[in-house]
Amino acid sequence: MKLREITGATNPLLKVFRRALAEGTTREGWLAIEGPHLLDEALKAGARATVHCALAGQTGYEKFGELIERLPGIAEVARVSDRLFQQVAQTQTPQGIAALVELRRETLETLLERRPALLLVACGLQDPGNLGTIARSAQALGGTGLITIGETVSPFNPKAVRSSAGAIFGLPMLPNSEPRALFERLRTASIQVVAADRRSPSPLAQADLRGPVALLIGREAAGLPAEVAREASLFLSIPIRSGMDSVNAATAASIFLYEAARQRGFSY
Repeated sequence: MKLREITGATNPLLKVFRRALAEGTTREGWLAIEGPHLLDEALKAGARATVHCALAGQTGYEKFGELIERLPGIAEVARVSDRLFQQVAQTQTPQGIAALVELRRETLETLLERRPALLLVACGLQDPGNLGTIARSAQALGGTGLITIGETVSPFNPKAVRSSAGAIFGLPMLPNSEPRALFERLRTASIQVVAADRRSPSPLAQADLRGPVALLIGREAAGLPAEVAREASLFLSIPIRSGMDSVNAATAASIFLYEAARQRGFSY
């Protein structure tokens, strides 16, 4: 582990961290994370994530020494004053440690290798907190991948990463997929495309979700665009109390995931 001291606010590495923590990734595509929990999850991800550089305030360096010792030999650690770290950090209460992590690049083929498939396809979701929560539920309930299409917010958005609570390191993700190629490949792989649709007369619990499934989740108000909805072979709804229009998109995805996990005997 290489340790370097940084004392100036104009240091190029600090500029990289400041921009990446605000935007989510570096120009090379490395994920910027902040806080000991996310760093711990990145280190536990093994080959799925490589920590290239860590930034620690003086207090964070002392407090999270054990975590820093677990960094790979190729990683560089930059130590700064607590004041400089606070200038770079994006959270309201900085904990004194951040890192740049290279995630293993996924393809649709690598996602399809994990069977039985339980894929989430997010279409048009704009709230990064919702997307991060969906990733967290998918990781907890046996999801095999998260795919985004349309104008969906990036799963590497800083708020999405924080909301995922580390699931971003364990759940394969494929952002910005081209819909036509995606659905064509799902069909050839015999994966049933299921749409969450609050207007459907078919309730979720009566469907068989034990086989390979790709679940489409759209915006709460607008639902799925017509060109995406027509790719589904099954439309399912969640029975909710009369007078309620719908549930939160992340809540709906979690309910679908739980039902699929229940039918599969919670065998992860």
